Amino acid sequence: MIAEWLEADGLGGFSSGTVGGARTRRYHALLLCATTPPTGRFVLVNGMEVWAEKPAGSFALSAQHYLPDVRHPDGHSRVTSFSTEPWPNWTFRLEDGTQIEQALCVPRGEPSVIVTWRLVEHRDGVVLSVRPLLSGRDYHSLHHENSAFRFDAAIDGQCATWRPYDGGPSSQERGDARRLGRADST
Repeated sequence: MIAEWLEADGLGGFSSGTVGGARTRRYHALLLCATTPPTGRFVLVNGMEVWAEKPAGSFALSAQHYLPDVRHPDGHSRVTSFSTEPWPNWTFRLEDGTQIEQALCVPRGEPSVIVTWRLVEHRDGVVLSVRPLLSGRDYHSLHHENSAFRFDAAIDGQCATWRPYDGGPSSQERGDARRLGRADST
């Protein structure tokens, strides 16, 4: 059995996944919002790819699940602890002993997810990279490749906004506030 977590926003949306980071259900999503609370649910951000780059190489802090039973990359193997108090938080340990903490918070009454990372102790030359895995799908559906999906983002300072489909909700990534996603149903 795979341990899971879920954080609700109080508006019909949520963020959920497995302790190891791989999404194993269509309802696992980093940012799932209700555009007409509590219905009209859309997955805006499926998940994220995260890796720490060091002079010794690149180390995954995320994992994806592919059929039939493949997990790649191997970020789940670096999880040394997980807690749900006060919200989901993980500790990753890299091969050289570097430890990175990740915390995820879903603010009540706001269709957002806030993800933060922290080096447990200072180490020179550590660069963290994050790539959101965008979607824009109804939460009951699965997403397949299609030519209508728009990958372009509107950039305003440290904020990138994506609207994958005309008339659908948008999501934002804010580097300054360390927000991975914020739903906007306008």
